Amino acid sequence: MSPDELSRPTAGIPLQAHVEELRRRCEAIARVQGGSTHYLEEIRIFREYALERGLFLQGALEALNRSPDDEGNEHQVWFQEETNTYLKITWPDFFGMLVMYRVDEEDRASPIAYLERWQLHNELFGDSVEFLGVLEEHGRLRMIIQQKAIEGVPATLHQINDFFTHSGWKRFFTHDEVAYFAPDQKVVISDTHRGNIILMDDGLLAPIDLRVQPLSGALLDYVVKACRN
Repeated sequence: MSPDELSRPTAGIPLQAHVEELRRRCEAIARVQGGSTHYLEEIRIFREYALERGLFLQGALEALNRSPDDEGNEHQVWFQEETNTYLKITWPDFFGMLVMYRVDEEDRASPIAYLERWQLHNELFGDSVEFLGVLEEHGRLRMIIQQKAIEGVPATLHQINDFFTHSGWKRFFTHDEVAYFAPDQKVVISDTHRGNIILMDDGLLAPIDLRVQPLSGALLDYVVKACRN
């Protein structure tokens, strides 16, 4: 399947539009229940939405006929030379991890949180990640995104810390790792290791694969307090 064919299920539908509609559906259910939607509910909501919008790709992807160029905790990755982009496909039924979560909540991201993460990544860091559709393998979902290739070398930990703190992000620790909080946007990020932030030839840094999560309620209060300590 070519890149053009890959893009057809979501052609003309910006990632932001998918996220806004999916969050609207989650909020509608949350209002009825008097709480927030949980992990399994969001999988159900996403699956129904994907079926309605024809987001499930039919047939095998050409990329899957060859070994991936790279593999990580969340994705298998294929470089597409013709478009200078990376095709990233999540592992079956795994959509990354949340930055913050309550003790009684699932720590894994739902498909909806996964898409929201990439939309925020685009907004905050000037990226242009596209959502291409969904694969289903033996009842398990795999999300497909496409991301522009960035040339450069991994930034140092010192450069990464300066990049965020000099831009107004507040550094704190959560679940034994470094995270950063943007007070104005009420957003947290983590997974800011060297492999996820590229130092480009012009001296600028480009985040390419961070966990990004909006906060509200008790989690927001917790992070605000943590950043004051």
